[in-house]
Amino acid sequence: MDVTPPGGAGAGVATLRPARVIRQTRAVYFLTSYPLTSWFSETARVHDRFTVGDGAWGVLLMTAPAVTLVTARAYPRLVPRRLAHRALGLALAGITVTVFGIGLCSSVPLLCCLLVLLGVANAVLQVEGNSRAHLIESLTGRRVFASCHGCYSLGVLAAGLTAFLVSAWRLPAVAHFWVVLLVGVVGLFALRIGPLPEPAADGSGAGPDNAPADPVGVRFSMPVLMALSFVLLGMEAAVNAWHGTLVDEGLGFDGYSGAVYAAYALGGIAIRFTGDLVRARWGTLAAFVVAGPLASLLLFAALAGRQRLLVLAAFLVLGVAQGIAYPDVLKLAAEREPAGAASRVARVVTAGTVGVLLANPLMGWVCDRFSVVGAYAGLGVLLFVTAGWTTVRYALARRA
Repeated sequence: MDVTPPGGAGAGVATLRPARVIRQTRAVYFLTSYPLTSWFSETARVHDRFTVGDGAWGVLLMTAPAVTLVTARAYPRLVPRRLAHRALGLALAGITVTVFGIGLCSSVPLLCCLLVLLGVANAVLQVEGNSRAHLIESLTGRRVFASCHGCYSLGVLAAGLTAFLVSAWRLPAVAHFWVVLLVGVVGLFALRIGPLPEPAADGSGAGPDNAPADPVGVRFSMPVLMALSFVLLGMEAAVNAWHGTLVDEGLGFDGYSGAVYAAYALGGIAIRFTGDLVRARWGTLAAFVVAGPLASLLLFAALAGRQRLLVLAAFLVLGVAQGIAYPDVLKLAAEREPAGAASRVARVVTAGTVGVLLANPLMGWVCDRFSVVGAYAGLGVLLFVTAGWTTVRYALARRA
């Protein structure tokens, strides 16, 4: 099926092929996450190249998320919508080349410059990728938002496997960054990212008429969506950075953290590739209102019982809850009005980035003051309250 945007040829946009643009957008998510998380997976080995202490290195690593925070807020005001596809292509090229440069550089000032560029590219890709996925849903009537985030998770998995193989084969870290460059070049060569029509500000034109209806229709204000983004990404950052400390030291399962994190990642991947079907049947946030409270209860049981299977189950369900909640929040922000999705997505991304920035210092403070088990108990309470409040709103929407 072809979708011809309103205005025909005069609109300046070629006839859309839904399957093709969906594949392209999913590839954009993969090509965003693979270089970014390849850098995350090699951070420690890159650090070994520099004579920089741990404290200064931690401050240095805040550069990219801080720049992402600023750029995501400013970007929609600086780049016209008609140039969105150009910005997306440049950002994909930029994140690939920047991560490759980080892998090779040995100068702290140059590293700082590259981290600034990484923050800019990441912000553009987050805003444009999510805006484009929402717009494709509106133009084609197909639900693809969650599966696009699933492709992002596949990029994370691929980066982790690459890092594992590079380490297992005793190759230098730079080998991983050469793979990043190769994947990025091949991906960019294969992609032909073209413009998509934007819906008119008054609601007419492409998009709203084709958008699949939400069977429940939960609606939140932008401040609430930003608060959810802040909490959800903050919790995700805390799990990413501190799960090893919890498993190895807090629970005493030394060497088991890899299996726990794999369960967490698999939960996220599974729900992101099925989340579009869940949303079509039960509505946005349906999976989260079930998985969120269950994940909290399993986490409390795992912390109290300290059984390996309970820990695996808790992190698996936690991965499901976290894996679908943030894409659903982005989707709700994007579809609040017919036009201006990029600006609303940028606000949600900005709030989430603040959560990421604050999560690790806060977790460190709680761990020092209490324990890592206490810190994760606090995360469980926060998740239970967030999911419980969302469940109430979801139930009220179903009754309406």
